[in-house]
Amino acid sequence: MWSHAGRLHEYLFLLVHGTRVSCVMATLFSRWWQRRRLIRLVNAFRGLAIRKPQVMRMWRRRIIMKFISISLSELLQILVSFLTLRPYLTVNLASSIFLLYTLTVLVNVIISHYYFAIVNVHSHYILLNQEMRAVLVEIRSLEGEHRKAAFMIKCCTLADQLEVIAGTQYEVQTLLKRITNIFGIQGIVVMINSYISILATIYFSFSSVKNMHGIEWTPVYIFLFILNVVCYFADILITLNNVFFVLEVHKHMVKLLERLTMFSPGLDERLQTVIESFQLQITRNPLKISVLSLFSMDRSRSMSMANSLVTNSLVLIQYDIKNPRDVFSWKLEPEAKTNSTTRTTTSTLSGSHPTLVGGVCGIWWLVLDACLVQVANATSIGAYLCVSKVSEYHVP
Repeated sequence: MWSHAGRLHEYLFLLVHGTRVSCVMATLFSRWWQRRRLIRLVNAFRGLAIRKPQVMRMWRRRIIMKFISISLSELLQILVSFLTLRPYLTVNLASSIFLLYTLTVLVNVIISHYYFAIVNVHSHYILLNQEMRAVLVEIRSLEGEHRKAAFMIKCCTLADQLEVIAGTQYEVQTLLKRITNIFGIQGIVVMINSYISILATIYFSFSSVKNMHGIEWTPVYIFLFILNVVCYFADILITLNNVFFVLEVHKHMVKLLERLTMFSPGLDERLQTVIESFQLQITRNPLKISVLSLFSMDRSRSMSMANSLVTNSLVLIQYDIKNPRDVFSWKLEPEAKTNSTTRTTTSTLSGSHPTLVGGVCGIWWLVLDACLVQVANATSIGAYLCVSKVSEYHVP
């Protein structure tokens, strides 16, 4: 199948899977290095969830949506790959495909950990905004209260509620900073991997449509191909919007706090002090979601990255058009049948570039090693969590 593969396709293929291996290895190193901080972070979020159990109902739908998007994307990629390679499918080739997609699954699991942490932050911010809106309604009702004793009692009650809201907001924002610090190395390698993967997906999709020789473009195959691309980019949008939603709910909290300051001149002195201190807390600690303290995540940054992806994709497509001999040709030529299945598979994969076989085999071995390390790491973390739960979340 790869006998006519050009170097551009080979290098891009190795670059994609090489970055995925680097992403898994860097994440494993980071998790092991910061395992105690990660356990403390999990215990802190669990403490918040115990205090406000309604938060679990809020993020349940988003977790299910993320699981469905990941599952559909992975299953469709595997299915499209098998349909494309069906005439040349062997046991060795099928196992190799599964190993390569196991690497993709590991990367998605890594991204899901960060996604789950940000979902918790977003859910707590939504609850805080609901409580602030309730306080705002109560403060408005004070305008019609003419009894001084009742007015003072309500002001003291509202001041206590605002103090709790301000303390919870500070705690949630502190946890978000800890998330960015713990997942810093993972964040930068995942972004690099996602950038290269999206770039390769766009280019390989163009090459598949442009060079149709040897591929049976049946209606079912076309439907699965389009659905695969849609699910892949939908999963990316779900992950990115999860970060943007946190920034938006924080901006909404700032607007609610500004509305509270409009009523502060006629309120009790203690309530005015609480409102002013809360506003000072928000002003002194602006919410930013950074990646390894290199840059902050926002919609303008994502648009710049999208423009860069489109530009680099056009460069690869132009190279594909101008150099048709140096790119992959989907002309699946049948290989000569021999008595050795291994020889047939090797000649099909290697063709005129035997370096590709060595690189792919090396990646497969790294994937197996990464899987074993990931299982061992998950087992050790699970055991540590059990011990922490028995000892009332005490971390030595």
